[in-house]
Amino acid sequence: MKYTVLKLTAFSLLILLMISCQEKFNGRSEKEFNLSRKNVEKELNAKEKINLEKAFRVIVLKAMVLKWDEPNRYKGKSFNEISLELIDGQTYSSITDLAEDFLQERNKKDVERITTEIEKLEKKKTKILEIERKLNLFKIESLEFNETRWFGETVPQLEIKYKYIGKTDLKAPFEIFLELTEAKTKHAISLQGSGYEKEDYILKNGESIYPTVNLEEAKERNPDIWNNLKYPIKNPKLLDYNLELKIYVSSLYLNGEKIIKPKITTQEIDLEIAEQNKELKQILSSKGSLDELELTEK
Repeated sequence: MKYTVLKLTAFSLLILLMISCQEKFNGRSEKEFNLSRKNVEKELNAKEKINLEKAFRVIVLKAMVLKWDEPNRYKGKSFNEISLELIDGQTYSSITDLAEDFLQERNKKDVERITTEIEKLEKKKTKILEIERKLNLFKIESLEFNETRWFGETVPQLEIKYKYIGKTDLKAPFEIFLELTEAKTKHAISLQGSGYEKEDYILKNGESIYPTVNLEEAKERNPDIWNNLKYPIKNPKLLDYNLELKIYVSSLYLNGEKIIKPKITTQEIDLEIAEQNKELKQILSSKGSLDELELTEK
């Protein structure tokens, strides 16, 4: 047992002796640093010299973070001056250790930051789903193309039967928003909101509202589709006419609370979450070592 302790002690002393014999960097000035760097690099092989350069660049990044996080402590000091302070008295091994400690610390902070952001996005998604559930009170019962007179001309018109499916009476005010776009180009044919403001206006389950959309512009932009059609056309497949329709409740009052449809969709949040998870996966796969960094031109 004593032999083992003595052996370990001797080994530890040997390590300390080797470290103490290593050339050290002088960070008291840039000139002295450059001279000490030449002396340190005399003892390094090609790979170690590359890792040293990587470590220096990481140290500069650490200096930037320190100046940002502790502005009073480093007031009036440049990134270069802070970097020299960090390097002063360090050996090659201690410089590379310092750099890798910073990389690992940064990875840890990034994991915490991204995890927190994903949790926020998940909560936001849950809230949006709840709002959408409250607003999901109608369904398209039927569509029909007809003709109507518009400033002395006959033009096609889309007629929509939008059925209320809520279990309780829906009282005004509420607003329905309609988006009709070209399927191929996403060009807006109609963006219109219809407000139902009268206090005595009430919709019961199974009753419908009947929004209409003038299709004059759709015909002008795609005459080959619209010429020579015979009306009425019941329940047309809108994609066959290069059209896409979105119709939804944009706002209403429930139990005295105004509920507004969020501008961002759950699909957009899912994309954000996917991007965050992709970044998180990359960070978790990193060991925070200098070998993982690619040395590029300054």
